[in-house]
Formats: sequence, structure tokens, C-alpha cells
Amino acid sequence: MSKSITTRWFIGAWIVALLAGIVAGVMVRNAAGTSPPPSAVIAYLIAVAAGIVMFVMWIGALIKLGSQRAWGWFVAVLLIYVLSLGILGIVAMLAYAIAGPKDTTEVVMRPTVT
Repeated sequence: MSKSITTRWFIGAWIVALLAGIVAGVMVRNAAGTSPPPSAVIAYLIAVAAGIVMFVMWIGALIKLGSQRAWGWFVAVLLIYVLSLGILGIVAMLAYAIAGPKDTTEVVMRPTVT
């Protein structure tokens, strides 16, 4: 998975989760009664789905960094995400997107037989 795909999906899912959380919070606060309205439950489910996408993209970024042997970036992205319980994971992924190692591809050339 490329760096651009990983970071774009992570940041997009983070924005969706944030917006869905805000919408759900407003709906629950303005709801009459003790049970949340069904629309708030749907918003929470959207936020959970976005959280799962963020987690998968974070794992993809770690796999990419490990395959590139960029151990400094690997440890930085891992520790920032884990120590902040995922809340500041956006900081780690933004840093990776802006200043992280470039995508590398290995090309194998076969010699021609003459």
C-alpha cells in the first residue's frame, strides 16, 4: 500500500469520525428521553467504522515502514499512536505524510541473452 493512499484514507477517516462524533453528540444532547435516537446510533456506528479504517491504515503504514527498513519512522509512528491511545494518531500520520520516507520500489532487470 503506498504512502499517499495510506495517509489520505487515514486522514479522511479521521475527519469522518470527528464529524460523526460531533453529530452524534449533538443528537444525544438534544434528544428527549433517556435512550439515544436511532440517528445518533447510526452516527456512532459511522464513527466506529471510520475508526476501524484508521486502524487498518495505521497498520498498513507500519508494514510499509518496516518493509522499507525505516525503523526510526516506524518507532515514532508506533509510539505516538500507542501512547496517545490513537487520539493523537493524526499527528503521527500527518508527520509521516509530510516528512516520512518516500515510497521505494525495487526493480529487477533481467539480462538479455545474445
